[in-house]
Amino acid sequence: MIAGVAIATSGHSRSINPSSEDFPLADDLQKQKEDFIMPRAPYHGEFTPERMVFNANLQEFANKVSLICNLETGGKITSEDAYRRIKRLWKELKASKKTLLDNSEREGEQS
Repeated sequence: MIAGVAIATSGHSRSINPSSEDFPLADDLQKQKEDFIMPRAPYHGEFTPERMVFNANLQEFANKVSLICNLETGGKITSEDAYRRIKRLWKELKASKKTLLDNSEREGEQS
């Protein structure tokens, strides 16, 4: 169904206005786009909230590195820019590990 299309039926024309059921909401489209560009796999390791958050951060890191590599390969960014971006992402991931995993493991040892 195309928005605003007039259809002629038996000598009469009528305008078709698509309902909300015909098109997903903008939020749904954004979510679908994000899921396609940055898919997330379920976490199967030993569950703690910290490990689950770190896993999400690790997956985001991997997806962003992949995108940066593709931008560099396609000539959209320079090799130096790709290196700087990946290095910054690595520092963020390293800080995330230190905050989430290293601190929680120390607290677990003290208990």
